[in-house]
Amino acid sequence: MTRVVIIGGGAAGMAAASRVKRLRKDFDVVVFERTPYVSFALCGIPYLAGCTVKTLDELLYYPPEFFVKKRGIDLRLRTKVTKIDPSGKTLTYKNLETGEEGELEWDYLVLAPGARSRAPEIWPEIKELENVFYITHLDSGERIRSYALKLKHGSKAVIVGAGYVGLEMAENLSNLGMKVTVVEALPHVAPRTLDPDYAEIVEQHLKEKGVEVITGAPVKEFKAVNGKAKAIVTDKGEIEGDLFVVGVGIRPNTELAQQIGARIGETGAIWVDEKLRTSVKDVYAVGDAVEHTDIVTGRRVWRPFAPVANKMGYIAGSVIAGRDAVFMGSVGTSTFKTFDMVVARTGLSAEEAKKLGYNVEVASLEGYTKAHYIPGRTKVYLRVIADTDTGRLLGAQSVGATETVLWRINVIASLLTVKATVWDLFFSDIGYAPPLAPVWDPLIIAARLLMRKLGERPRKQ
Repeated sequence: MTRVVIIGGGAAGMAAASRVKRLRKDFDVVVFERTPYVSFALCGIPYLAGCTVKTLDELLYYPPEFFVKKRGIDLRLRTKVTKIDPSGKTLTYKNLETGEEGELEWDYLVLAPGARSRAPEIWPEIKELENVFYITHLDSGERIRSYALKLKHGSKAVIVGAGYVGLEMAENLSNLGMKVTVVEALPHVAPRTLDPDYAEIVEQHLKEKGVEVITGAPVKEFKAVNGKAKAIVTDKGEIEGDLFVVGVGIRPNTELAQQIGARIGETGAIWVDEKLRTSVKDVYAVGDAVEHTDIVTGRRVWRPFAPVANKMGYIAGSVIAGRDAVFMGSVGTSTFKTFDMVVARTGLSAEEAKKLGYNVEVASLEGYTKAHYIPGRTKVYLRVIADTDTGRLLGAQSVGATETVLWRINVIASLLTVKATVWDLFFSDIGYAPPLAPVWDPLIIAARLLMRKLGERPRKQ
């Protein structure tokens, strides 16, 4: 019997396991996972911390027994793979609860080890502080919530990092009645998502919601007394708090890949080809530890996003099961919501595009979500970037108070995937109804603005 072993039971790992088993029921599929959970939604942790999600189990797409009973997958939970022999196609493992060790043969191996927080590497002292938290796994949200609920109303939460996790956490801890301060090392919030002027809109919204925002303030150290952090030290002074959440980014887990001599890519993540194969025969890699191709630029990128991880797992599983499938890559679409503000982007910013050598044309506008005669319309800010020489779309950013921000960015993302142009955007047959969208949608207006410079007749490609 052919055996497929998958190391890591997150989104990518379980997608691969499920796909193999669906296509080849005769294959033996084994998944090793160090935690008690599989198919987990780490993106939901801020909402677990803020009690929007009531229990940790709600963040599991399926309970572990579903995969065992319904899909026939052999789950080895709380089990760590300690060594891999790629030439002999064996691995050794250890059960973290019983201490039992064993060895298993495999025909195909899939590495899905995910990524880990950079926080304890930057500030080693926080490992021993009971009121400093960073995301390690699902129970991180439970621990943050538990600690926050023990504090009195009006206690102060300090969030280090103003990216997705930090700004989602700001909303959720504020909803628990905490006074929230967000501290960001770079000059503005959402620094890897938005241009400064759009970030300013988000920052103003946070302030209106009672959140203190301090930017341009790298954290030098955590000051602690009796095992608890009392303050962080920055160039702008000390900032005191009762609870601290650190969301400063992650790095790919590449240790197992390095152990077997698999190639590490230029991004620092595991290199794979379009079929998700590593440089080691019959070893695949998927998910947050893996780099891939940017469809817009053709460059190698590392994007640890759940939709990308799921698709990687699906494609790797298909390939292992004998299907002719390839992973095309991604265009870099991301989104988050903080309080009433939705933020989304895809592709390149204007500055990123210029650094890569593109001649850039930008259309920026303030539009609306409904026809002017419909009550309740709200403003949406939209920026679309294109290549002046070819008219090809390169990216977009948007912020606003409704979910329509995301669907407009999703339209651009779909066009980026097929390398479409400004004229393709203009002629996109976007739906219209007065209570849902204006007859001249902001997307179409953006295309018109770009066509003023690029011309109204589509260019031959």
